[in-house]
This record gives sequence, C-alpha cells and structure tokens, in this order.
Amino acid sequence: MKILALDLGKFNTMCFYFDTKTRKHEFINTTTERNYLTTVLKKNPSDLVVMEACGPSGWIHDLATELGRKTIVCSTNEDAWKWSNVKRKTDKDDSLKLARMAASKELNPVHMPTPEKREWRSLIKFRKSLVHRINRVRCSIRSLFVNHGINIDRTVKLWASGRESLNEYRKPIEQCTTKRLSTATTAGTSAPQPSKSRVAGSLPKRSAKSTSPRRMVMT
Repeated sequence: MKILALDLGKFNTMCFYFDTKTRKHEFINTTTERNYLTTVLKKNPSDLVVMEACGPSGWIHDLATELGRKTIVCSTNEDAWKWSNVKRKTDKDDSLKLARMAASKELNPVHMPTPEKREWRSLIKFRKSLVHRINRVRCSIRSLFVNHGINIDRTVKLWASGRESLNEYRKPIEQCTTKRLSTATTAGTSAPQPSKSRVAGSLPKRSAKSTSPRRMVMT
C-alpha cells in the first residue's frame, strides 16, 4: 500500500510518501495552496491519503477525493496526540506518525461533511459571533449610563425606537467636561488617558448628529 501522509499547516505542509511493500519513503515540503498540493497528489500516486482534522483539511479532503484518492481525516483527540505522550514534535515526526498509524490501522477517522454543509455551518457560526459582539456593545452602552446614575429603558425597545433617547446624551468631545470625558473614555480600557486639551487637539471634530453608539460621550 502506498500512503501519503499530510501534516497540514496554515502556510506549509509536510508530506510523507511511504510504500509499505518496498519500505521506500520520501519527505516533501510544500506550500498549503491548491496548485502545489495538486501537483504533489498527481506526482505521488497513492492508495490512501491521511491528514489531521483541522481548518484546511476540508478543502484538501475535497481535492484528494476529486483526484480519486481514498482519504482519511483522523481525530487528534487520541492518546497519540497528547502532549504528555509526545517527547518531540516536528512536522516530519507528525507526518511519519500519521503514515505509521495508517499502515497499522490505528487511526480514528472522523466524518467530513460536504462543502455545502461546511459553508452553512460556517455561516451559522459567524452569525453567532455577530450576535455576541452586538450584545457586548449593548452592555458597554448600558454600563455608561449605570455608572452615571442615569435610568434608561430596560427593554429591547431601547435599541429600536428608543435610539432617540440615547441621542439626547450625545455631545462633541470638545464640549465635554474633563470629569465626564475621563469617565467615558476609560470605560473600555484600563490604560491612562490624556488630558482634555491633548485629546481635543489630536482627534478630528465629529458632528453631534453621529449615530454610532461607540462615539457617544456622556455629558
């Protein structure tokens, strides 16, 4: 059996070509790009292509399948990948270990979804991250009012029809007092803030009609 083991990386990939009958082997270092890996797969005909489950494994699995190669994407949660059991970790060692475990049938393959399902899952994950970021911004805005003892609407209407009530507290940064300015600017950072005159001289003037919640300064 001819095995092509791929130790995938973000930029480079270490390929280990191994023939179990003749014991012939070869290390090939290539770039993690479609054209380079296509050349490696075509120049090294193999019966089995193995790789670890990671970010690039999706499209590389699809590429190997399109070229008619049997492909296994293995799990990295086994004992062989635990740091306590690995004395030395290099790209060559990892690719060699993949080929050895594939030859002895010790790999635990994982399910590889179709490209359509992977894209759909990626879209759902991105939407969840956006919702999380929106909630963080809303909580930071509420904390500004709480820290100044100002009551605002506690319902979700605040972020829809209640935006006008928030806009009443907007003010250009040049018109804010030093006390209010330092309180507002240190709400999201622990670094020391410059004085009012330095901030006003270094930042461009913004209109009081700005609608960005991150630019709101308490009066």
